[in-house]
Amino acid sequence: MFFKSWILLFLLFENFIYIHGWGPIGHTIVVRLAQTQLTGSASEWIRSLTPWHWNGNLSAMASWADDILYPDTNPTGYSNWQWSRVLHYINTPDWSCNYQSERDCINDTCVAGAIKNYTKQLEIEFDEIKLKEALYFLIHYVGDIHQPLHTGFKNDRGGNSVRGWK
Repeated sequence: MFFKSWILLFLLFENFIYIHGWGPIGHTIVVRLAQTQLTGSASEWIRSLTPWHWNGNLSAMASWADDILYPDTNPTGYSNWQWSRVLHYINTPDWSCNYQSERDCINDTCVAGAIKNYTKQLEIEFDEIKLKEALYFLIHYVGDIHQPLHTGFKNDRGGNSVRGWK
């Protein structure tokens, strides 16, 4: 009887899970799809900003903007990047199903503002390090803005408070 109770309990709760975001796989897919749309000159320019062994493939850095936020993936400087947390999502007021930049992205402090900002930075003649940083943030945030629940209600906390069924 005890064993049957455990199996029943497992089956009951096994279907109740947390919903997770893209993660590295989703971000990699978005980057690879986007790279197929680049012109030859854009691909060459990107190749010039990436290490030679990547051969211009940006998927290696697709999750960099997430990795720098946590001590287990960036043990020597994650606290320096905490300012970028608010750039990964957009929150609208609860049950307001429309985005208004002047209300929901004040001072471009959301993922849409980050995309606009880093796109502009790539157009300016910065040094190579600044250009690489802008490119790596941009490729990540383009994935974030397409991620389900990263554009949601304030109480959803970027989708982190949403629970779902399998």
